[in-house]
Amino acid sequence: MKLSKKAKVLIPVFTVLVLFLALLLMPSNKLGSFGTVRASGEINQSAIFLVASEKGFARNQQGQIISFYIRDRSNALARVGLEIPASEALINAKVVELFGHMHGNEFIGKRMKILQ
Repeated sequence: MKLSKKAKVLIPVFTVLVLFLALLLMPSNKLGSFGTVRASGEINQSAIFLVASEKGFARNQQGQIISFYIRDRSNALARVGLEIPASEALINAKVVELFGHMHGNEFIGKRMKILQ
């Protein structure tokens, strides 16, 4: 099968474009910024934050963790409100990945994953 000149040019360009987009969408291990999350409005997104365990953990009537504090890359502090209570492992966690959005100075957490 013989390719046209146009196809010979478009196939490599398309391949490079797909690889570039894949690199952009790959998750990183860098700490997130509240400013970046806040700028997206109420669009849920994933970001990595430090757990501010010195601020304590709020619990519901069943004793499950439903709220805690995090710090971003500029050391700013924000409260996290979880839709689904967290496991007790959060008490010893240092770094978490949160999926959600900022509402004022509170991060509304839809999902949480302990990274460290």
